[in-house]
Amino acid sequence: MQRRVALLAALPAVLLGPASAPAQQNPFVGSWRGAAQVNGATITFNTVMGPDLRYSQQQIMGRYMTPLSGHYAFSAANVVAFQVEDWQPRTLPVYHATGTTGGYYTQEPVPRPPGGVFRYKFTSPNSVVLQDTSLGGAVTFNRVR
Repeated sequence: MQRRVALLAALPAVLLGPASAPAQQNPFVGSWRGAAQVNGATITFNTVMGPDLRYSQQQIMGRYMTPLSGHYAFSAANVVAFQVEDWQPRTLPVYHATGTTGGYYTQEPVPRPPGGVFRYKFTSPNSVVLQDTSLGGAVTFNRVR
């Protein structure tokens, strides 16, 4: 389970807009939804991008959900970077077997998700493709509001 949560947290976290541009010029402001296939599982990304360059996101895979939030910034032309500042869960239970008599659980910390840097291309005013500059995978996001 810990690996599954870490995988979800490492996936794209948000979309970005120019830090110095007024809100009406930031095409990312709004609510977005995207989905990706990872190792045969579908991960859905529900993302809200604010005019204050803050974002929040829910990454959902089956019955597991990872909420993330933080800041986004434009690091170059058509490139956006996301910094994760808050995430859940912060700990996960880990079972420690003690032989044939049973075992015990401890709560282990979940490290901060890495965020990411993405090239973006709008295919319409309500659709944008984000491509991870490190891993190469791409996700299409569609505006829902």
